Amino acid sequence: MTNKKNTGSYYTPKILSDFLSNHIVQNYLNETNISVLEPSCGDGEFVSSFFNYLDLNTIEKVSIDLFDINKVELNKAKDLIPQSNKINKVINHQDYLKYYLSNDDKYSLIIGKPPYIKRNTLQKTQIKSCDEVHERFKKSSEIITSNGKINNIWIAFVEAAIMSLNQNGILCFVIPSEILQVKYAKELRALIIDEFDRVEVFAFNELIFDGIQQDVVALIGIKGIEHITQRGISFYQVEKLDDLREPKFTEKHNNIHRTTLDKWTNYILTDEELNFVDEIKNEYQQIKFYTERAQVGIVSAANDYFILNDEELKANNLNKLKSIIKPILPKGSLVPNVANFTNSDFALLKAKNVKVNFLLFPNLPKLKLNQKIIDYLIKGEEKKDGKGLHERYKMIKRDNWYHVPTTWVSQGLFVKRSHKYPKIFVNDANSLATDSFYRINMKENYNIKNLVFSFYNSLTFVLAELEGRFYGGGVLELTPNEFKELSIPYCKNITDKQFNRLDQMLRNDIDIEDILSFTNSILIPHLDTTRLEKIRTKLVNRRMKKSILEQDYNIEISRSKKEQIIDENINVLVG
Repeated sequence: MTNKKNTGSYYTPKILSDFLSNHIVQNYLNETNISVLEPSCGDGEFVSSFFNYLDLNTIEKVSIDLFDINKVELNKAKDLIPQSNKINKVINHQDYLKYYLSNDDKYSLIIGKPPYIKRNTLQKTQIKSCDEVHERFKKSSEIITSNGKINNIWIAFVEAAIMSLNQNGILCFVIPSEILQVKYAKELRALIIDEFDRVEVFAFNELIFDGIQQDVVALIGIKGIEHITQRGISFYQVEKLDDLREPKFTEKHNNIHRTTLDKWTNYILTDEELNFVDEIKNEYQQIKFYTERAQVGIVSAANDYFILNDEELKANNLNKLKSIIKPILPKGSLVPNVANFTNSDFALLKAKNVKVNFLLFPNLPKLKLNQKIIDYLIKGEEKKDGKGLHERYKMIKRDNWYHVPTTWVSQGLFVKRSHKYPKIFVNDANSLATDSFYRINMKENYNIKNLVFSFYNSLTFVLAELEGRFYGGGVLELTPNEFKELSIPYCKNITDKQFNRLDQMLRNDIDIEDILSFTNSILIPHLDTTRLEKIRTKLVNRRMKKSILEQDYNIEISRSKKEQIIDENINVLVG
């Protein structure tokens, strides 16, 4: 798995490569002299599918260039190319990006799945190639304005491929669904709309690659082909990969012209629904209006070293050094569903021997520290994998490598990544928190309990789904800015009874639909919350990859439950 992560080598299922190859050959590929590029061919699944659907009787010549850094897999792919005097194949055992930067070959079809490798795991030569590709595109396109720092290698592959297409070229890539949603891909989305006359995006309601939680889409871009009957961009939803055998998929809405809520993931909603959300969100202030600070939690750069459980404290003779031991929440998944995280909640974590003890070493030279601390620091400086902790990049930048900066306690905490719904709570335990959380302090005259309660409403939850991004397995993530820019119907008059009711509902794992029914009636009673809930359900089910049938069933169940609890909620409001 590690090697796959470092090389991005997750191979496309045959069902998908067959569908895409057939779709392109049948609908778009009408030249008789074809030049094809597969810039990261892997074991050749796309190569095999392409030639299975290409009728060589209608073709004069096919030139195909295959690239891959894995020689064994490259040879497998080569062997899948049919033997024909009409086919000219060139096999390249090298990095395609490096080749591209020193050549100007053009192709009528570029097809495949580029590698998915984050910048922080790329080799220095790969980073250099990525940035050079981006810089080259920046010089030729007014749309590209960013500084050249590509976050993932697949983006460089897409940019290089677009520049390598001829005037009537076709691009077909299976790429991460990040293309639809993350801010750093916004430029690329605009570029795709500008470069292609026809774009098709196929999204899937199940994970494509075995063993990883990587959500992907199939992107097809068509340049300047005169016989295209339909232009613009179309989104398609595929329930099950097996449906592509028919093929069977559902066309979704086209919302790319929007200037707000402009992520392509919004294809799941109609323009009317997006306009409805747009209009009402502007009635409210954003979270940043009420907060003095809303910042990422502590970055220790070595959580396993700085955060210990009680047994580890004792084993390292640190358990009696109370002045350096601070309570900390290391992961959002460890926090129960609460509106108020208390000392009792923290004590329960300690009782389970969870790592919740943060070592806040003084910002002093080592020789001035307690000998027990010095002994522990020496352990951290021992060479592991050729490097001690003190030699890590973030440690070198500190005055003393072992003193973690910005360790302030916040009034509230927002969980960076969530599952069924976003989570925020009052930090009544005065616990520190890692960068799995965003720390919140309120402005004067505003109250953290009011903010937490006010966050739990259908409008803010809808906006979290629209403004955030999601990953395989249904994980929802918001960046600090995305969190701070969420509109919130802040109510300054939340009573202790109402807040405690919310806290108890969360602790009892009451369905979020029921919780929102309660909070909506207090926070946004004048809004069409039934319509908001329908929108929220659509977005959550898309993220959780529930089928259309499941969505309809869940909506009906939700309505039924809402009717059952309405009397109880009224009693709470007037009690």
